[in-house]
Formats: sequence, structure tokens, C-alpha cells
Amino acid sequence: EHDLQTAIKVPFEDPQLYFDSGEDGFPAFGIKPGSDIKSPYRLFLPEKLYSEFSIVVNFKLNSMDGGFLFAVVNPLENVVQLGLQVVPSSSNAMNVSFLYTDVNKYSSSSNVLATFSVPWKIRKYIRLSLKVTREYVRLFGRCLEPQTVMVVRDPVELLFDSASTLYIGQAGPLIKGPFDVSI
Repeated sequence: EHDLQTAIKVPFEDPQLYFDSGEDGFPAFGIKPGSDIKSPYRLFLPEKLYSEFSIVVNFKLNSMDGGFLFAVVNPLENVVQLGLQVVPSSSNAMNVSFLYTDVNKYSSSSNVLATFSVPWKIRKYIRLSLKVTREYVRLFGRCLEPQTVMVVRDPVELLFDSASTLYIGQAGPLIKGPFDVSI
């Protein structure tokens, strides 16, 4: 298990970070656009991603602007190797995109492996799970029908560049995608 929230340092050194009320009454991390949560990916993820894995997120959008919940970007910071992007498509739906990019194949652009449309309400928490297998990416959510996208992952085990960076609440200074979110 890899908890990417541990990249957020407490006490906060960044004025764009704050404690918010979580869905369950416990504190949640609030992230405003302009935050700068970044670390070497190696501190939180393995060098080679597993062939099958799951991603679980619980978040609340605080504005109609979308962004990246997290992103592992290459050393040039122009390609998202692994990430989850959320973009509202209307006042009651959002697109959740799973990015999975082999930088040896895509040296200048990120690869969106799967996108799902999910109902949502601003300032309400939503919990989503992605199950990533060799053949498909499946999205689960509370009170949601599971959605499945058939995929071809190449490579099956994603190898990160040793100098890649993990960002929380954005995808770095070039790709951007700053988020107004609570996690």
C-alpha cells in the first residue's frame, strides 16, 4: 500500500494548504491553486509499477475548475507518467481520466488510458476506486454502476524515470492542472 497523502508535510509550510472538514468528521487536507506539493516519486512509489493495482481517492471539489489529484511527471516535467485528472464537464458531471504513459514511447505528450464520466456536486465528497488490470480499467464509486474501459497497457509494468517527480494537487509548472480540492 502506498499512501500519497504522506507527501503533504504537517505542519504546513505552504500557505495554500489548510485543514478542511472531512466527510467522516476527521480533518482533510485542503489544497488551493498555487500549492507546491512535490517530492521525488521514489519516496512513495516503487521504481516499477505493479502489473495490476488499485487507486482509491476520496475528494471534494471546491470549484468548477478541474485539475490533477496527483501526477508523476518525467524529469523534463512535460509528460504525466501516472496520474489522475478530474475535469467537470457540466454542473452535475465530471470526467475522471487515468493517465499512464511510457516515456520511451511518448516523449512529449501524456497518454490518457481511460476516461470515465461521473456524477458529482460541488463541495460534496466523492469516493472513487480504480482497478487497473492487464486488460481493463474499472471505476467503482458509492452509488455508481461500475464502468469499464478495455485497454492495452504497454508496458504492463510501468518503469518510472529515476528523476521523476510526484505532485499532489497539480502536475507541475509546465502541465499545471492546479486544483482547488480537499482530500
